[in-house]
Order: sequence, then structure tokens, then C-alpha cells
Amino acid sequence: MSRLTRRAFLSSVAAGAAITAARPRAAASSRMCLAYTSFAVRMLQGRDIMKTTAAALPAEGLIDLTGKFWAGGAQIDLSQLVSHDADYLKRLRAQADKAGLWLELSVPSRHLESPEAYAEMAEVAAALGVERIRVALLYGRRYESFATRDAWVAFDTKWRRQLAAIKPVVERYPIKVGIENHKDFTAVELAGLLKSLDSDRFGACVDFGNNISLLEDPMATIRTLAPWAVTTHVKDMAVRRSADGFELSEVPLGQGLVPLTDALTAVRQARPDARFCLEMITRDPLSVPYQAEKYWIAVDRPAPEALARFERDVLGRSWTDPLPHITQLTKPQQVEAEDDNIRRSVQYAKDVLKL
Repeated sequence: MSRLTRRAFLSSVAAGAAITAARPRAAASSRMCLAYTSFAVRMLQGRDIMKTTAAALPAEGLIDLTGKFWAGGAQIDLSQLVSHDADYLKRLRAQADKAGLWLELSVPSRHLESPEAYAEMAEVAAALGVERIRVALLYGRRYESFATRDAWVAFDTKWRRQLAAIKPVVERYPIKVGIENHKDFTAVELAGLLKSLDSDRFGACVDFGNNISLLEDPMATIRTLAPWAVTTHVKDMAVRRSADGFELSEVPLGQGLVPLTDALTAVRQARPDARFCLEMITRDPLSVPYQAEKYWIAVDRPAPEALARFERDVLGRSWTDPLPHITQLTKPQQVEAEDDNIRRSVQYAKDVLKL
């Protein structure tokens, strides 16, 4: 497992940039897309000026960046669209077609809360040639977002009822809805929800690393959700023990603990038509304080043997050195780090995973 000092890390960024500059660009034939969150550094820097996140990197810029990283598609957030005007959407689709990229949309959950909101989104998706969308029902983390157990139960109940109610509307459109395991539902909970909906329009955006924060082995998560895979967030993860639990970081593909070849095989066997999208978020580590009582307010405690297995099989592969941090870097260095992480991940996906 790679261990980089700050000096070595910055040297590797410069070396990676030089290699990429010298390498001729390959055709955009990859079956892997880039999720907009892979450019979180650029979006967060934009927020300093524009007071936004994803919208700080307009869709045109995301498509241009995605093409430069040899990906086959782009997963765009709806907020990155400058407008929903027909002419604008036509130009955006032409830009993607010219770059040889297929498109997916990341859609706020409010578009599943009313027929009108869903229809509006579906029209935009049709104009862009989008067949699959990714939705996160919770924009936070279960162990941080709910002050009481009743608050979590209310959230869970709301979405089970709402998705059942919106199902007839969703089924009118040729769009597959991938609900992400976004540090909210456990894999078993989300699989149960999707099974209860019993619709080929509802599936999962299978995130390869999020549910480590809910003390799940990544392969258990992936195998559980693979039968419902519409799209994915392919990522590799590293952990490091901390005083009250552990820290969790995305790292370039091949540097972490996710068995990526096995993960892709599991998804392909269960859903051969599933798409693979890289989500390589360059940021400081996230804290998962599972040894603190507050963590368990809205999270069910696993059986002792299950927790012991997680600590052995996942936390047993902890980094001894600090996980990568970027806040101590200058803004240009942060962008370089982001580019290097994406570049390394795309190259690994092509060379090792054969995407």
C-alpha cells in the first residue's frame, strides 16, 4: 500500500502531469464515466466566489475536463446545467457527442417528490440523451444527520412511502433511477427497499466505498446491491484508526482496500448492463467515530461477531501513516493533486480493470 510524504506526493503529481502531456490521447472508448464529484476541488474553490458547489463547475467545463481524462462518459449534476432551455441542452449534447461521451445525470431527491418535478427532470434527461440517473436521498451521513432515532425512522418511512407513491410516474419514462447508498441506508436496507418497489425503473447507484462508514465490508455491500445496479461509483478506499473510530479516504484506484477486480466481476455477473463511473473525491479524510455513543443514535449496532470481523478484515488493513490531506496545499497544488488522483485512477481502470 502506497505511503507518500508531502514532498514525494508533490513530486509524483509533477511527474504524472509530465507523463500525461507526453502521451497521445486515446480514443474515448472507455466504458467508465467520471462523476462530477471527482472534481470536488474545483467546485469547492468555485464556491468561495459563487457560493455554490457543483454549479461552480458548469456542465460545459465538466464535459471538457472529462474528455481530457480519457473517460467514456460524464455523470453531471443537474445544478451544473446553466439552463433548461432547449437550445442550450442541444448544444450541450452536441458537445458531449463530439467528445464521444455518454451522459448520466445526478438529480436532487426533490425530483422524486412530485410528478411535476419528475417530469421536468425527465424532459431534460431526454434532451441530453440520458437514460440513467443517480439520486442520493440523504445529503449527509446517517451518523451525523439525525439527532434522535425517531428522526431516522421518520426519514426512512417518508422515502419508503414516497418512492412507492411516485412509482407510477417513474414508470412512464424510459429512465432508470439509481438510488445511491449514500452513507444512509445499509446495503441490506436499500436492497429491501428496492425489492419492495419491484420495478425495473428503480435500482441502485452502487457506491463501492460509502458503506464502510456504516461498518460494512465493501464486498458485502457490492454483492448485496449488485442485482439492482443501474450505475456505480467506482472508488478505492483507505482507512486509518483514530481515537474514537477511524478515518476514511478515497484514494486512487489500486491503492486502497477495495478488491476492485472482484467488485466489477460481481456487478457484471449480476447486472451485465450496469455502467461504471469513477468517483475519486480529493479531500481530507472523513471521521467515522463509531466508538462514540453519538454515532449509534440512528445506526443499529451490529452483532459483536460482525463488528469483530469488520475490525479484523477492514480496519486490520489500516494505514499506519496519515491519510492524504489537501487543506495544507495551495489551491494550485490542490488542483494538481485532484488531476493526479483522477489520472492514476483512469489509467488503473484501463490497464488493470480493462474498462
